[in-house]
Amino acid sequence: MYRKILVVVDDRVTTQSTICQAIAMAQVHRADIHFFYVMPHYELTSFDMLPVADLPPDEFQNKANAQAHKLLTQACEMAEQAGVQSYQAMSSGKDDAKCVADAAEKRHCDLIVVGTEGSNAVMRILNGSIIPGLISVATKPVLVCRDTGSRDELKRKANATQYARHRRR
Repeated sequence: MYRKILVVVDDRVTTQSTICQAIAMAQVHRADIHFFYVMPHYELTSFDMLPVADLPPDEFQNKANAQAHKLLTQACEMAEQAGVQSYQAMSSGKDDAKCVADAAEKRHCDLIVVGTEGSNAVMRILNGSIIPGLISVATKPVLVCRDTGSRDELKRKANATQYARHRRR
């Protein structure tokens, strides 16, 4: 049913569980995974017309690229360990939800997988989550995953999947 799955990757703890759940789903459907990182926006805060910034824009961009590359590489390594073909990409836009939806369209993905901390819809809107906007904007189905626990679950599922494939042969 699913041949290409887009997984939104970020630096939240729940993302590790989301990646594991997406990999398990990809194993079942024999699907490819496209890990996608939404680049953060450089926002210059001003106070009484004086710009206040921790980092210059170039340094901010370099750190954001390094963080994105690190997280995407880790996700691809997890998929590789489970025997799932994976790809990585990053992009930015004015609206993060639209950016993710456009990435899924561009890559012809059948499903978008995103993680949540488990707060209610109002709290997600208030804390800037892309989930409400993504559900509204996306033309593909959106699977919202909650944190299920440890990464060991993925290893058990990967071993079980490999054993099942071996038995079928």
